[in-house]
Amino acid sequence: MEDISFQHVFSRVYSYLCEAGVEMTSERCRQMLQLIDDAMAAVGEDKGGHRLLQNVMDRLPDYFSIPEARIPLVAPPLSRGSIGYRGRG
Repeated sequence: MEDISFQHVFSRVYSYLCEAGVEMTSERCRQMLQLIDDAMAAVGEDKGGHRLLQNVMDRLPDYFSIPEARIPLVAPPLSRGSIGYRGRG
């Protein structure tokens, strides 16, 4: 498997945060760079980019608070109703 570069790790984390709803200000970008730097220090520069990406994603909750994902309902709630049958009588 081909190794991934530092730029690829940066792009994946940046895209993940944007898609998760985190507004990427200059302060948050610096925070993200600090996160990647700390993960690189833990993994080591000679290790593969896949290990770096995994370490960054594991540490992400310590650096950013990700908004809770709201999954929409598949269908409206069921409620009792008439289907048009006439009553007996």
